[in-house]
Amino acid sequence: MNHTDAASRPNVIWIFGDQHRAQALSVIGDPNIQTPNIDRLAVSSRTGIAGSPLCSPFRGSLLTSQYPHRCIPGHDMALPEGIPTVATVFGQNGYQTAYFGKWHVDGAVHRSANTRPAFQHVDANRRGDFNYWVGYENNNSQYDCWVHGHQEDGTPIASYQLPTYETDALTNLLIDYLRGRGFSSRRPSLDPTSSWHDQKKGKRPFFAALSVQPPHGPYVAPPEFMERHQAETVQFRPNVPPVDRIRQEAQQSLAGYYAMIENLDWNVGRVLQALEETGLADQTILIFFSDHGDMHGSQGRILKCVPWEESIRIPFLVYGAGIDTTLTDYPELINHVDITPTTLGLCNIEVPESMTGIDYSGYFMADRQQPVSPPDSAFLQLVDPGWRYGFASDRERPWRGLVTSDGWKYAVLEGQPWLMYNLNEDAYELANLALDGRFKRERQHLQGQLMDWIDRTGDNFKLPEIT
Repeated sequence: MNHTDAASRPNVIWIFGDQHRAQALSVIGDPNIQTPNIDRLAVSSRTGIAGSPLCSPFRGSLLTSQYPHRCIPGHDMALPEGIPTVATVFGQNGYQTAYFGKWHVDGAVHRSANTRPAFQHVDANRRGDFNYWVGYENNNSQYDCWVHGHQEDGTPIASYQLPTYETDALTNLLIDYLRGRGFSSRRPSLDPTSSWHDQKKGKRPFFAALSVQPPHGPYVAPPEFMERHQAETVQFRPNVPPVDRIRQEAQQSLAGYYAMIENLDWNVGRVLQALEETGLADQTILIFFSDHGDMHGSQGRILKCVPWEESIRIPFLVYGAGIDTTLTDYPELINHVDITPTTLGLCNIEVPESMTGIDYSGYFMADRQQPVSPPDSAFLQLVDPGWRYGFASDRERPWRGLVTSDGWKYAVLEGQPWLMYNLNEDAYELANLALDGRFKRERQHLQGQLMDWIDRTGDNFKLPEIT
């Protein structure tokens, strides 16, 4: 790729947290929270799908556009050697690439015995082909976060402790990166004869990813955000059952969860301001999402790894250069494997054959056509629940499922129907139709769609027999 040709393409920034469900935004209608900066990004879309609602499998699919059974099937497993990532493709097309924050695809196989994941050293050849990488494998202590990595010239960055709260400090690193690529401390002139446009010529565009652990537990945010939320004032979703132990746990966790999201929102505002100040706003696309959701008492469950909406539905917001701000017919089925192809498509970069997801960029660009025939459903998987390794008790058995464009959801355990909802009439998933004989025909249709996904993707899951 000629770098001069690449210079005409937009910059791209990914910002994503961990365990941030789509419902926890003020633009979606959550009464517990105010997210004005993230809401600004919502001109072009609302939600996406975490097709595998568990950290490492989602992140593997995000980076490679491969389904978990072909990439990272379970928690704390490693990204396969030599597999192309989003950074590989951007780099081949003249982009500078940078990654900041939580990685979680290096796997326990590369961790020394008795070493905390927070101090696991991710070797340079396992950093996804990013030119610049400052991050950590995994950590659940937001005020005790250590990072390491390498600079763009390959110079190692020794491990050091972030000086402040994780989200704030990682955002500082991204902002410093933006300042190093900006053209001015003020908004650039639109005059094509200006010196700013001369500076822009020959500049290589960048792709940067900011991955933060919050709002994943422990549910701690800086004090000025924590003091805004009290457990006793939390308003529950209608599908949180009136069981004292469930509601008490959910109240405590949600108060900190909302504080963490409002802190993340504040940092998104800082990034938007930095783009304006550096003259990069008019040539940068920002995509905001999450790796999966969090149940917080809905359906009586905690954490993730299940196919209910609070676990699989994530924000997916596209904002910036060339994006249609009047979009109303946005796609509902953008899955984890689709995020990289869509990002590449927004930059007019051809998606390599090794990537299996759908490029939905045509929905978002003001001057592009929508895809001719997007799939009518999105594939959901929990391939390896990890119970035999002693991981969290929120997951016990593998499952497969799908959510359809016409509002149905269907999920099965091995050899056993499990969940079936008509989301059009039952948005909170209160009426499980999986074993209701009155919906036999619809169940058979959904079973056929799920079987097609399993066959097409080379999965080997054993479906139940549906007559």
